[in-house]
Amino acid sequence: MYVVSYFTDADEALHLAYSHDGREFAPVNGGRPVLRGTVSTGRLRDPFIGTGPDGLFHLLATDGWTSPAIVHATSADLLNWSEQRVIPVMAGVAGALNAWAPEFFLDRRTGLYHLIWSSVVEPGGSAEGRDFEHISQDHRIWHCTTADFVTFSGPAVFFDPGHTVIDATVRERADGGFLMAFKDERGVNDGATAHKDIHMTTFETPGGPYTAPKGPVTPSLVEGPSLFRRGDEWIMIYDHFLEGRYGAARSEDGAHFEPVELSLPPGMRHASVLETPVPAALSAPAPR
Repeated sequence: MYVVSYFTDADEALHLAYSHDGREFAPVNGGRPVLRGTVSTGRLRDPFIGTGPDGLFHLLATDGWTSPAIVHATSADLLNWSEQRVIPVMAGVAGALNAWAPEFFLDRRTGLYHLIWSSVVEPGGSAEGRDFEHISQDHRIWHCTTADFVTFSGPAVFFDPGHTVIDATVRERADGGFLMAFKDERGVNDGATAHKDIHMTTFETPGGPYTAPKGPVTPSLVEGPSLFRRGDEWIMIYDHFLEGRYGAARSEDGAHFEPVELSLPPGMRHASVLETPVPAALSAPAPR
Protein backbone atom coordinates (compact mmCIF):
# COMPACT_ATOMS: atom_id res chain seq x y z
CA MET A 1 0.00 0.00 0.00
CA TYR A 2 1.08 3.57 -0.61
CA VAL A 3 0.28 6.84 1.16
CA VAL A 4 1.25 10.17 -0.37
CA SER A 5 1.59 13.22 1.88
CA TYR A 6 1.49 16.68 0.37
CA PHE A 7 0.43 20.30 0.80
CA THR A 8 -1.37 22.64 -1.57
CA ASP A 9 -0.97 26.31 -2.38
CA ALA A 10 -4.46 26.88 -0.98
CA ASP A 11 -3.72 24.96 2.26
CA GLU A 12 -0.15 24.78 3.57
CA ALA A 13 -1.23 21.85 5.71
CA LEU A 14 -0.94 18.06 5.68
CA HIS A 15 -3.02 16.37 2.99
CA LEU A 16 -3.03 12.61 2.36
CA ALA A 17 -3.98 10.25 -0.46
CA TYR A 18 -3.63 6.48 -0.69
CA SER A 19 -3.26 3.80 -3.33
CA HIS A 20 -3.43 0.01 -3.37
CA ASP A 21 -1.49 -0.36 -6.61
CA GLY A 22 0.90 2.62 -6.75
CA ARG A 23 -0.92 3.89 -9.85
CA GLU A 24 -4.15 5.57 -8.78
CA PHE A 25 -4.19 7.66 -5.60
CA ALA A 26 -7.43 8.65 -3.87
CA PRO A 27 -7.51 11.74 -1.62
CA VAL A 28 -8.28 11.22 2.07
CA ASN A 29 -10.88 13.31 3.93
CA GLY A 30 -12.45 14.56 0.72
CA GLY A 31 -9.20 16.28 -0.22
CA ARG A 32 -9.29 18.47 2.89
CA PRO A 33 -6.28 18.72 5.24
CA VAL A 34 -5.94 16.07 7.92
CA LEU A 35 -3.63 18.27 10.00
CA ARG A 36 -2.93 22.00 10.19
CA GLY A 37 0.10 23.68 11.67
CA THR A 38 -0.21 24.78 15.29
CA VAL A 39 3.32 25.93 16.14
CA SER A 40 5.74 28.62 14.97
CA THR A 41 4.63 29.92 11.53
CA GLY A 42 1.58 27.64 11.46
CA ARG A 43 2.64 26.26 8.09
CA LEU A 44 3.22 22.62 7.14
CA ARG A 45 5.04 22.65 3.80
CA ASP A 46 6.83 19.72 2.13
CA PRO A 47 5.40 17.10 4.51
CA PHE A 48 7.28 13.81 4.83
CA ILE A 49 6.07 10.77 6.76
CA GLY A 50 8.14 7.75 7.76
CA THR A 51 8.06 5.05 10.43
CA GLY A 52 10.13 5.71 13.55
CA PRO A 53 11.79 3.43 16.13
CA ASP A 54 8.62 3.42 18.24
CA GLY A 55 6.50 2.03 15.39
CA LEU A 56 4.64 5.32 15.05
CA PHE A 57 4.39 7.45 11.93
CA HIS A 58 6.66 10.49 12.22
CA LEU A 59 5.84 13.67 10.29
CA LEU A 60 8.47 16.25 9.36
CA ALA A 61 7.51 19.48 7.60
CA THR A 62 9.00 22.79 6.49
CA ASP A 63 8.13 25.62 8.89
CA GLY A 64 7.64 28.35 6.29
CA TRP A 65 10.12 29.95 3.90
CA THR A 66 12.65 31.40 6.36
CA SER A 67 12.56 29.30 9.52
CA PRO A 68 15.80 27.44 10.40
CA ALA A 69 13.72 24.83 12.26
CA ILE A 70 11.37 22.03 11.20
CA VAL A 71 8.04 20.75 12.54
CA HIS A 72 7.59 17.25 13.98
CA ALA A 73 4.56 15.21 15.09
CA THR A 74 3.66 11.52 15.50
CA SER A 75 0.62 9.36 14.81
CA ALA A 76 -0.52 5.75 15.12
CA ASP A 77 -3.09 5.95 12.30
CA LEU A 78 -2.08 8.94 10.09
CA LEU A 79 -5.27 10.80 11.03
CA ASN A 80 -4.86 11.59 14.74
CA TRP A 81 -1.62 13.39 15.51
CA SER A 82 0.34 14.29 18.62
CA GLU A 83 1.04 17.84 19.65
CA GLN A 84 3.40 19.44 17.18
CA ARG A 85 6.84 20.61 18.19
CA VAL A 86 9.60 22.56 16.54
CA ILE A 87 13.02 20.93 16.14
CA PRO A 88 15.70 23.66 15.86
CA VAL A 89 17.86 21.64 13.47
CA MET A 90 20.11 24.58 12.49
CA ALA A 91 20.50 26.01 15.99
CA GLY A 92 24.04 27.17 16.58
CA VAL A 93 24.89 27.47 12.86
CA ALA A 94 25.77 31.11 12.26
CA GLY A 95 23.98 32.55 9.27
CA ALA A 96 21.45 29.70 8.85
CA LEU A 97 18.55 31.29 7.00
CA ASN A 98 16.11 28.40 6.45
CA ALA A 99 15.50 24.63 6.64
CA TRP A 100 13.49 23.19 3.76
CA ALA A 101 12.05 19.82 2.74
CA PRO A 102 13.01 17.70 5.77
CA GLU A 103 13.01 13.92 5.43
CA PHE A 104 14.59 11.02 7.28
CA PHE A 105 15.94 7.55 6.58
CA LEU A 106 17.32 4.73 8.71
CA ASP A 107 20.89 3.46 8.53
CA ARG A 108 20.29 -0.13 9.69
CA ARG A 109 24.00 -0.72 10.32
CA THR A 110 24.13 1.90 13.07
CA GLY A 111 20.46 2.06 14.10
CA LEU A 112 20.52 5.83 13.60
CA TYR A 113 17.93 7.85 11.72
CA HIS A 114 19.34 10.59 9.51
CA LEU A 115 17.25 13.74 9.15
CA ILE A 116 18.13 15.61 5.95
CA TRP A 117 17.03 19.03 4.73
CA SER A 118 18.15 21.99 2.58
CA SER A 119 19.62 25.16 4.09
CA VAL A 120 21.28 28.41 3.07
CA VAL A 121 24.11 29.39 5.41
CA GLU A 122 25.58 32.88 5.08
CA PRO A 123 27.38 34.13 8.19
CA GLY A 124 26.30 37.73 8.65
CA GLY A 125 23.48 37.29 6.14
CA SER A 126 19.79 37.81 6.69
CA ALA A 127 16.61 36.30 5.24
CA GLU A 128 14.84 39.64 5.44
CA GLY A 129 13.78 40.99 2.07
CA ARG A 130 14.91 37.93 0.08
CA ASP A 131 12.61 36.41 -2.51
CA PHE A 132 13.16 32.77 -1.57
CA GLU A 133 10.11 31.70 -3.56
CA HIS A 134 11.29 32.99 -6.94
CA ILE A 135 15.06 33.48 -6.78
CA SER A 136 17.52 30.61 -6.23
CA GLN A 137 19.68 30.83 -3.12
CA ASP A 138 22.89 28.95 -2.30
CA HIS A 139 21.58 25.78 -0.64
CA ARG A 140 23.34 22.63 0.50
CA ILE A 141 21.90 19.43 1.99
CA TRP A 142 22.39 19.22 5.77
CA HIS A 143 21.65 16.47 8.27
CA CYS A 144 21.62 15.36 11.89
CA THR A 145 21.08 11.96 13.51
CA THR A 146 18.80 10.56 16.18
CA ALA A 147 18.05 7.17 17.69
CA ASP A 148 14.75 8.15 19.29
CA PHE A 149 13.46 11.45 17.78
CA VAL A 150 13.92 12.99 21.21
CA THR A 151 17.59 13.97 21.17
CA PHE A 152 19.49 14.92 18.05
CA SER A 153 23.11 15.34 17.05
CA GLY A 154 24.42 18.70 15.92
CA PRO A 155 23.88 19.60 12.25
CA ALA A 156 26.50 19.04 9.56
CA VAL A 157 26.68 19.25 5.77
CA PHE A 158 25.44 16.01 4.24
CA PHE A 159 25.84 16.62 0.49
CA ASP A 160 27.74 19.39 -1.29
CA PRO A 161 28.36 18.94 -5.03
CA GLY A 162 29.86 22.42 -5.28
CA HIS A 163 26.67 24.22 -6.29
CA THR A 164 23.21 24.89 -4.93
CA VAL A 165 21.01 21.80 -4.38
CA ILE A 166 17.71 21.20 -2.59
CA ASP A 167 15.04 18.55 -2.04
CA ALA A 168 17.16 15.46 -1.41
CA THR A 169 15.31 12.19 -0.85
CA VAL A 170 16.99 8.91 0.13
CA ARG A 171 15.87 5.29 -0.20
CA GLU A 172 17.69 2.14 0.87
CA ARG A 173 18.64 -0.25 -1.95
CA ALA A 174 18.27 -4.02 -1.75
CA ASP A 175 22.06 -4.38 -1.31
CA GLY A 176 22.05 -2.17 1.80
CA GLY A 177 23.41 0.92 0.06
CA PHE A 178 21.39 4.06 -0.62
CA LEU A 179 19.87 5.80 -3.63
CA MET A 180 19.42 9.58 -3.51
CA ALA A 181 17.53 11.93 -5.79
CA PHE A 182 18.06 15.69 -5.52
CA LYS A 183 17.27 18.90 -7.35
CA ASP A 184 19.98 20.89 -9.11
CA GLU A 185 18.78 24.33 -8.02
CA ARG A 186 21.01 26.36 -10.35
CA GLY A 187 19.38 28.42 -13.06
CA VAL A 188 16.22 30.49 -13.10
CA ASN A 189 12.52 29.68 -13.20
CA ASP A 190 12.30 29.86 -16.96
CA GLY A 191 11.72 27.09 -19.49
CA ALA A 192 15.06 27.81 -21.18
CA THR A 193 17.09 27.19 -18.02
CA ALA A 194 19.85 24.58 -18.13
CA HIS A 195 19.11 23.28 -14.62
CA LYS A 196 16.19 23.09 -12.14
CA ASP A 197 15.90 19.32 -12.64
CA ILE A 198 16.45 16.04 -10.77
CA HIS A 199 19.69 14.09 -10.59
CA MET A 200 20.62 10.78 -8.95
CA THR A 201 23.56 9.57 -6.88
CA THR A 202 24.31 6.60 -4.61
CA PHE A 203 26.31 6.07 -1.43
CA GLU A 204 27.16 3.25 0.96
CA THR A 205 27.65 5.37 4.09
CA PRO A 206 25.55 8.43 4.98
CA GLY A 207 27.63 11.50 4.23
CA GLY A 208 29.49 9.87 1.36
CA PRO A 209 31.53 9.26 -0.63
CA TYR A 210 28.95 9.65 -3.39
CA THR A 211 29.00 8.27 -6.90
CA ALA A 212 29.16 10.82 -9.71
CA PRO A 213 25.64 12.26 -10.13
CA LYS A 214 23.64 10.96 -13.10
CA GLY A 215 21.15 13.12 -14.88
CA PRO A 216 19.13 15.04 -15.39
CA VAL A 217 16.58 12.24 -15.16
CA THR A 218 13.57 14.58 -15.44
CA PRO A 219 12.53 17.59 -17.50
CA SER A 220 13.58 21.04 -16.29
CA LEU A 221 11.54 23.13 -13.87
CA VAL A 222 10.65 20.33 -11.49
CA GLU A 223 11.36 19.78 -7.79
CA GLY A 224 10.34 17.74 -4.75
CA PRO A 225 11.22 14.22 -5.95
CA SER A 226 10.00 11.17 -4.04
CA LEU A 227 10.95 7.55 -4.69
CA PHE A 228 9.09 4.34 -3.98
CA ARG A 229 9.22 0.70 -5.05
CA ARG A 230 6.44 -0.74 -7.18
CA GLY A 231 7.15 -4.40 -7.81
CA ASP A 232 10.62 -4.67 -9.33
CA GLU A 233 10.92 -1.03 -10.37
CA TRP A 234 11.57 2.36 -8.87
CA ILE A 235 8.88 5.01 -9.32
CA MET A 236 9.77 8.68 -8.91
CA ILE A 237 7.22 11.48 -8.71
CA TYR A 238 8.14 15.15 -9.05
CA ASP A 239 6.46 18.53 -8.91
CA HIS A 240 6.16 20.66 -12.07
CA PHE A 241 5.96 23.60 -9.68
CA LEU A 242 5.20 26.32 -12.23
CA GLU A 243 2.61 24.26 -14.10
CA GLY A 244 0.55 23.07 -11.15
CA ARG A 245 0.86 19.39 -12.00
CA TYR A 246 2.86 16.29 -11.13
CA GLY A 247 5.05 14.07 -13.31
CA ALA A 248 6.32 10.55 -12.77
CA ALA A 249 8.99 8.23 -14.13
CA ARG A 250 9.96 4.58 -13.76
CA SER A 251 13.36 2.88 -13.59
CA GLU A 252 14.67 -0.65 -13.21
CA ASP A 253 18.14 0.39 -11.99
CA GLY A 254 17.57 3.74 -10.23
CA ALA A 255 19.71 5.51 -12.80
CA HIS A 256 17.82 5.49 -16.10
CA PHE A 257 14.24 6.74 -15.97
CA GLU A 258 11.39 6.91 -18.48
CA PRO A 259 8.02 8.66 -18.13
CA VAL A 260 5.11 6.74 -16.61
CA GLU A 261 1.47 7.68 -16.01
CA LEU A 262 0.07 7.96 -12.47
CA SER A 263 -3.25 9.35 -11.23
CA LEU A 264 -2.47 11.81 -8.43
CA PRO A 265 -4.61 14.38 -6.56
CA PRO A 266 -4.99 17.78 -8.25
CA GLY A 267 -3.17 20.70 -6.65
CA MET A 268 -0.58 18.46 -4.99
CA ARG A 269 2.68 20.18 -4.03
CA HIS A 270 6.00 18.67 -2.90
CA ALA A 271 4.72 15.20 -2.08
CA SER A 272 6.36 12.19 -0.41
CA VAL A 273 5.31 8.56 -0.72
CA LEU A 274 5.21 6.12 2.18
CA GLU A 275 4.94 2.38 1.63
CA THR A 276 2.89 0.92 4.50
CA PRO A 277 -0.26 -1.04 5.27
CA VAL A 278 -3.04 1.53 4.98
CA PRO A 279 -4.94 1.91 8.26
CA ALA A 280 -8.62 1.08 7.82
CA ALA A 281 -9.66 4.55 8.97
CA LEU A 282 -7.56 6.14 6.24
CA SER A 283 -9.48 4.53 3.39
CA ALA A 284 -12.91 5.08 4.92
CA PRO A 285 -15.26 7.42 3.03
CA ALA A 286 -14.95 11.08 3.99
CA PRO A 287 -17.68 12.30 6.37
CA ARG A 288 -20.44 14.26 4.66
